[in-house]
Amino acid sequence: MQITQILERVQQLANINQNLKIEHIPHLDQGQETIYNLQNKDYSFLEILLKTADIRLILLHYLNDQWHKTIPLSDPNYILRSYSARNNQVAAPMHIDSFIPYQGELAISMQVAIILEDQNAENGCTMIIPGSHQSGEYVTQDQAASALPVESAAGDVIVWDSRVWHGTLKNNSGISRWSLIATFVRWWVKQGYRITANLPQSIYQQLTDNEKAILGFCSQPLDDEMAGIDFKQGYDQLKANVTDYC
Repeated sequence: MQITQILERVQQLANINQNLKIEHIPHLDQGQETIYNLQNKDYSFLEILLKTADIRLILLHYLNDQWHKTIPLSDPNYILRSYSARNNQVAAPMHIDSFIPYQGELAISMQVAIILEDQNAENGCTMIIPGSHQSGEYVTQDQAASALPVESAAGDVIVWDSRVWHGTLKNNSGISRWSLIATFVRWWVKQGYRITANLPQSIYQQLTDNEKAILGFCSQPLDDEMAGIDFKQGYDQLKANVTDYC
């Protein structure tokens, strides 16, 4: 039921977005139907993302900083970098979302996809190259031929290291294939948007302390030394209102 309700909300927002003109669309998003900044649109988008136990456990394992002392280590200290809904129409080129390729066991960034509609090769599912996150190299388009399709059903969750080489096939079905796409990063990585300055107060007040931390409210850069020295902050430094952070 929750997936159906989320899909209906996404479709409502998509209808509203038809009248919006967004400038400077990134290359990877061109030709795709995308709704940005879901964390600002409705608390239900955060609820399904942050309260799904399996997502939390996977990200705790791969992204939590074990040396972070101001937030209990049983809680997530990673943060949300970006959150959008996407209905792919054209084929997305092979790429990585970690900005740089590198080798090593520690992940800096992870992708989470919550599938709202069945996805397969006909309607443009995601393609990945397993093990590519340890290549230490950028992907090139001639490697797409070796990518494997990731077929999924509504309600599935797909999580991968942002270094993994991936793209999508073209949607040849004539119907939508919406999914929610979130990028989570370690607490010290810059967020894609100024979430802490723009989150609606009505949504902020519904968040737990830890959910506020995941949205970046415990890891903001400080104005100067009079505001503090260490931007690795704890729950005791959370404020009552979003405007208190500005």
